Amino acid sequence: MFSEFAYGCLFFCLLSLGRSGCVCLFSPTTCTPGLSKNPVMSSRENHRAAESRAGLFDLEVLYGLKKGPKKDVIDCCMNMNMIAKEYVCPTCGEKMVLCERNDISDGYHWVCRKFGLNAHHVRRSLRKGSWFDESKLSIPEILMITYLWAKKTSNEWIVDELSVSEPTVVDWKSFCREVCVDMLVNENKKMEMLGGVGVVVEIDESKFGKRKYKGKQVNGKWVFGGVERGSKRSFFCVVEDRTAETLIEITKKFVKPGSTVLTDCWGSYNGLTAEGYVHHTVNHSKNFKDPITGVRTTGIEGTWGAIKADFRTQGTRKVAGQFDTYLAEYMWRRSFRGASMKSILPALIGGITKLYPPHTQDHVPGK
Repeated sequence: MFSEFAYGCLFFCLLSLGRSGCVCLFSPTTCTPGLSKNPVMSSRENHRAAESRAGLFDLEVLYGLKKGPKKDVIDCCMNMNMIAKEYVCPTCGEKMVLCERNDISDGYHWVCRKFGLNAHHVRRSLRKGSWFDESKLSIPEILMITYLWAKKTSNEWIVDELSVSEPTVVDWKSFCREVCVDMLVNENKKMEMLGGVGVVVEIDESKFGKRKYKGKQVNGKWVFGGVERGSKRSFFCVVEDRTAETLIEITKKFVKPGSTVLTDCWGSYNGLTAEGYVHHTVNHSKNFKDPITGVRTTGIEGTWGAIKADFRTQGTRKVAGQFDTYLAEYMWRRSFRGASMKSILPALIGGITKLYPPHTQDHVPGK
């Protein structure tokens, strides 16, 4: 469903992810708009307001949709923009009609049937281009897996509860993480650089995945990142090496000149002063906090620990080729730390509909 995400220098921003745009959550019979971005409100106020305004979206509701009329499922998905509200006939150019069909799992499909000179009978799936496209699962089942991924539910529980195979669950969780990647990349485009005169930014690099497994050395990934003190703002990049050229260029891209930058004593950081930064170091082989200058990098070090602990709980040591997506998931979830599902779900669904906008007509090559 989504091309493999290439390793490299990818910036993950935590400024306002998930609190912009508008998306509907649903109850069995109604759909309620989610919360649009309000720059005056704090992140906590945004979360609380979203909780009070968002519609109910939990397993009870989803089970009700699964057992209820299929038209209710379609109406709710249309209101969330997860399914197109109309489709244009590729033959005559007129809007197709939503017709009931008992021999397909969705219960409905698009139909355009004309008689006479331009006679034709065209059918199209409701799922074209959407989050549900090319899946054999029912729409309520896909919504359930999406919801349970957001709740960090284990594969075993989902398999037992929904009676689906574990490979199916693994695939859909991967699709959800790819949505996180897309949301974070889009936020990167709006990002204001970290730091500034008098502002402290801690930067560091850490190795993920380097270990011995069954007697064999397994190479990991180097991640370079920075945390701005006094805010949730940060950046993290997967890098191929830790040379001065690589680390300083990334720092220049994401940290304003004049910022106070704190690092360990890795030699690649020696050129930061020449680039216009106020650079201080702490020797981690001797102290966590420099006894003379008081310099410490506990903010970024603590972040590494939190990320690695989260990875261990997900069993990501066994995952090959998806490190970037797991990192993206962690950063996306971190932006909603302390929030309830009623705040997280509108953002997730909004990201899904941007990455998988439902088609309203057949694809025209070259357009």
